[in-house]
Amino acid sequence: MIIREIDLRLPNQLSQMEKLVAALEFFTETCAIPPKPAYRLTLAVDEFVNNAVDYGYGDGRPGEIGVHVRHLGDALELTLTDDGDPFDPFNAPPPDLTGSLEERRIGGLGVHLVRTMADSFAYKREDGRNVVSLRLALGEAPASSAPA
Repeated sequence: MIIREIDLRLPNQLSQMEKLVAALEFFTETCAIPPKPAYRLTLAVDEFVNNAVDYGYGDGRPGEIGVHVRHLGDALELTLTDDGDPFDPFNAPPPDLTGSLEERRIGGLGVHLVRTMADSFAYKREDGRNVVSLRLALGEAPASSAPA
């Protein structure tokens, strides 16, 4: 059996992260994804799912997060969706990397890190859902860090 993609739906609860990471590990092992791109995939999913749970549902309402990953041969295509509050993570100001840790604004570092690891990234709001798309090369380094 050849697996080329996975499509997961989960409640907006951090308690779901363990199952989600296990599913990603199974997918990357089954597809023989090299360790570095597999790590990038897991890091990106962890960052965006955690942000959606922590900030997208400020009123505590239940919601649904979707994680779709496709193996394209030379890259992974990741689409994350949630029905939380509208938020474009790529419009957020970049983190200040020059000041001391005590002087820096909290937040933004995870999204910045994912942007530098991705070949392309995009955000849109569609049918009441945030949709984040990333392309992660299976080579050692991203070809470019530009929006899709």
